[in-house]
Amino acid sequence: MYIKAKLPAPIILVAVLFASAVSAHEYWIEPDVYLLESGANIVAEVKVGADFNGDTYAYFPDNFKSFDVTDPSEKRPISGRIGDTPAIDITTTSDGLHVLSQYSSSNRLTWETYGEFEEFVKLHGLNWVLNAHAQRGLPDSGFDEAYTRFVKSLVAVGDGAGQDSYGGMIFELVANANPYTDDVSNGLPITVLFQGNPLPKTLIHVFYRAEPDGNVVKSAVVANETGQAVIPNFGDGEYMVNAVQMVIPPAADMERTGIVWHSLWASMTFQFGG
Repeated sequence: MYIKAKLPAPIILVAVLFASAVSAHEYWIEPDVYLLESGANIVAEVKVGADFNGDTYAYFPDNFKSFDVTDPSEKRPISGRIGDTPAIDITTTSDGLHVLSQYSSSNRLTWETYGEFEEFVKLHGLNWVLNAHAQRGLPDSGFDEAYTRFVKSLVAVGDGAGQDSYGGMIFELVANANPYTDDVSNGLPITVLFQGNPLPKTLIHVFYRAEPDGNVVKSAVVANETGQAVIPNFGDGEYMVNAVQMVIPPAADMERTGIVWHSLWASMTFQFGG
C-alpha cells in the first residue's frame, strides 16, 4: 500500500530537475461542455481517479502553484473562492481555443511494498526506475516519493480557432492540431515535453469515453524519438491522455525531506466530434 500526505511548503518542486511517478490515479480537468457558444462561461471540474472516473476537487489555492486559462489573446489566472465546486467557472471574452491549465502543488506518499511500486512503474513504462532503485541502494519498502501534476484541457468557444502551445510547465502535453477545427479523423498529434524539450519514448495512456453510452475504452501509444505521438480517433466523445515521468530529486532535497523519487504527471482532455 502507499500512504499519501501533503508536502510541507519548502519541498515544492525544484523547477529544473524533475520527472517521476505516483499512485495509479489520474488527475485531470473535465469541462461540462467542450464546445461553447460565444460569450458562454467555461465550467469545469478538477478530478482525480482512475479510468476517467473519480472524485471532484474544490478550488483551493494551496492545491496549485498556477491555474490559468489561455485564449488567442491572453493568458490569465483562473480565480475563485476557496471551496468553490466546480473549481472552474470563468467568463469568456473572445472566441477561439481556450486552454485550461494547472500546475499542482507537490505531495508525497510512502510505498509500503516494493511489489506495488514495481507494478506502478511498469504500468507507466518506467522500468529503468527499478534498476536505478537497486543501484542507489534504496530500501524495498517504506520509502517516500513526491508527485506533482501538470494538467490541461482544450475547450472551443465560438469558432474555436487557435492552436495549443507550450505553456511553460515542467512536464507538459501539447496538441499539435486543433481537435475542433482541424482534420483529426486519423487522430490528434501531440508532443511530450520535459523542461520545454521533446521527451522520446514516453508511454501515453489514452482514455476514451464514448458517446452516447459513456463506456470508457483504454489504450496506449508511445512517443517516437522526437517526443511525438498520435492519439487515435476512436469516434465522437471525450478523451483524456496521461503520461508519467520519474526523476531523482536533487541531493539537497533528498537529505532535507527523505524523498527518494519524484514523479511528474501530465494529462490533457479534449473532445472529438460535436
